[in-house]
Amino acid sequence: MARPGTHMSKVPVTAVAWARFQPRTVALASALEGRARFVSGGIAGTALATRPLSYLSNSVRTWRLLSRDDPHTVVVITPPVFAPLAVSLWCALHGRKLVVDCHTGAFHSGKWAWARPIHRWLLRRAKVALLHTEDAEALVTGWGARALLLPDDLPDVEEADDVQPPSGASRRVLVAGSFDGNEPVAEAIAAAAHLPDVEFRYTGDSGLVPSKVRAEASPNAVFTGYLPYRVFLGELQSADVVACFSTDPQIMNRAAFEAVGLGRPLVLSDLAGLRARFGSAALFCANDPAAMAQAVAAAIEARSELAARSVALQATLRMHRDQAVLKLREIIGEEVVPKWRRRVAS
Repeated sequence: MARPGTHMSKVPVTAVAWARFQPRTVALASALEGRARFVSGGIAGTALATRPLSYLSNSVRTWRLLSRDDPHTVVVITPPVFAPLAVSLWCALHGRKLVVDCHTGAFHSGKWAWARPIHRWLLRRAKVALLHTEDAEALVTGWGARALLLPDDLPDVEEADDVQPPSGASRRVLVAGSFDGNEPVAEAIAAAAHLPDVEFRYTGDSGLVPSKVRAEASPNAVFTGYLPYRVFLGELQSADVVACFSTDPQIMNRAAFEAVGLGRPLVLSDLAGLRARFGSAALFCANDPAAMAQAVAAAIEARSELAARSVALQATLRMHRDQAVLKLREIIGEEVVPKWRRRVAS
């Protein structure tokens, strides 16, 4: 029996992202005993001229998904800013709670900085805004919105597929990225030439790599393309070293959390936020090919020690994550996932 006056949602929480897949969104939905929904593609594609139609199409699809799920609370990921705009309208019309998970590019990236006033207006009307970094938390709090620092989850080894190293490869470094605008793509690929006996495996859509950069890549540079998540984790697990490079001082690399969760040696760009979060486990370097190669070589040499450091950091990162999730559940309200409703969550 439901408590008097309580809305019986089909799904207590729906987490919506306009993307093919986001492991953070899946983990967040699971932590709230809800469902993750991904909206991508559509009739308009991704070309700049047709992007408004794509956003409109995704808004309609999102509206239909939410109406079908009928959740008590919606967690929506931004960017793009149009996703929380559409979801906020649905929540307002249906009297439901809105939570906005702000990924690191939401406020500072060249693509979305123009939307900061819209985010400010939206987040002040949300139940809470979830942030990746202390700087973003301070910014949003300054807007008069409720903010909560929610670190990424750490995957378990059981989540990774078994990936066997190719025959003939001695040492392997996985450069985990997507080749987007906040990565030093040319520098990271050029680093492979400094260590010809090490296989550098680059994840992400290789179509985004400038043709000249790819043509000049050394033979030990391997482009894996987009990988299903379990395969991606398997690549992390089987690599001697995991490297994540970025030029964005606001970044909080998801792959760094994944490397720590799997107990892998880690190399990161020397950025203050990353040092604060992963300083006890990782090696850091400038975004320069020679410096990157030097850090990778040092990590291979000290891989046993660095792996142990990653394992030691796991407890701290999981504690911070668990505390934040507990606080989020308190903010949303206990009525979101009472025991009598948990059987319908998926």
